[in-house]
Amino acid sequence: MCEVVDKKINQLMNESGFNIARNLKVLRKEKNLTQKEVARHLNIDVTTLSHYETGIRMPDIDTLIALARYYDTDINRIISNNLE
Repeated sequence: MCEVVDKKINQLMNESGFNIARNLKVLRKEKNLTQKEVARHLNIDVTTLSHYETGIRMPDIDTLIALARYYDTDINRIISNNLE
């Protein structure tokens, strides 16, 4: 099921121009956190987080959920066109 959701997220990103990468960076900076701090909390490599924030890679649904929880927000805010 996660694979289907991951494909849908990638499709939405490509078709609708959602800027997950930009939003992840904005959310991290709003909390005054470093990539290293976030990566450590999520138990991922800092390079992986950097790739999420630059759009080189897309986080899977489980990682999106973990990021939303960590930033105390919801996935809709992460995938929206206009981060408010």
